[in-house]
Formats: sequence, structure tokens, C-alpha cells
Amino acid sequence: MDVVEVVGSWWAQEREDIIMKYEKGHRAGLPEDKGPKPFGSYNNNIDHFGMQHETELPPLTAREVKQIRREISRKSKWVKMLGEWDTYKNSRKLIDRAYQGIPMNIRGPMWSVLLNIEEIKLKNPGRYQIMKEKGKRSSEHIQQMDLDAAGTTLHPPGV
Repeated sequence: MDVVEVVGSWWAQEREDIIMKYEKGHRAGLPEDKGPKPFGSYNNNIDHFGMQHETELPPLTAREVKQIRREISRKSKWVKMLGEWDTYKNSRKLIDRAYQGIPMNIRGPMWSVLLNIEEIKLKNPGRYQIMKEKGKRSSEHIQQMDLDAAGTTLHPPGV
């Protein structure tokens, strides 16, 4: 077996290990995560994006509090809009709100509705699974995606 075959075999095994880790799910095989330990009545070492920090975060400024209140208000409006999609889908209000920005935690569901994902899935049963399997076997970047995912989550996969 030459060097190229050894590297190819190693790469295939590495790819399979990464795929299996994600198919097993978040933190598979580890004790149940009870979540972060609260400090007082709230957890003051988790930031706006849900990332846990080793040290206590500084108190929120008045500007940050105002921004959080505004985001909560905007989120409730977007949730209402998503719930009554047929009413709002071609409205000026949708355009105006989109210009103001879609809250982070609403973006996934919003893209799903905007792209009409449910209808596409009904028209193409099984297609997603086929494409997912094809992607798992052919992606050249699976290692980098695994590293990126681990760097952006509170608990990296496989940890």
C-alpha cells in the first residue's frame, strides 16, 4: 500500500467518523447535559448568542437593555406575521419589517416560509434524503465544516 492509498484510506475513515458523530446527535453517548449553572436568578456568563463564557459578563448598558426590549418586541411581531402568513405574504408591512431586519431566531423559519419549503418537500418526496446522502459522501470540506460547527456551538459535537 503506497502513501496515496494510506492517506485516502485515512481520509475515508475520518469522513465516516465525522458523519457518524452528527448522525448520532448532539453529545451522543455523554451524560445528559443539565445546562449551565445559574448565578442568582439569571445566568450572567451567557451572551446574547447563547455562548457561555468562563468569566462573568459585565452588566448590560442602558442601550443594550433598550436593544433587547426592541428585539423582543420585533420578535413577537414576526411570530404573529408567520402565524398569519397568508395575510402578510405580499404586504407592504412584510417589506418594511424585512428592511428593519429579521431577528436572528426568526430567520430560519422565515427562510422556510419565503422559499416555500413545505410545498417543495411535498412535490419532491425523498429528494432531500437523497441529496443529503450524496453530500455526505462527496463533500471535500466535511472536516472544515465540522471544525466550524464546533467553534460556533456552546457544546461542540462529540465533546
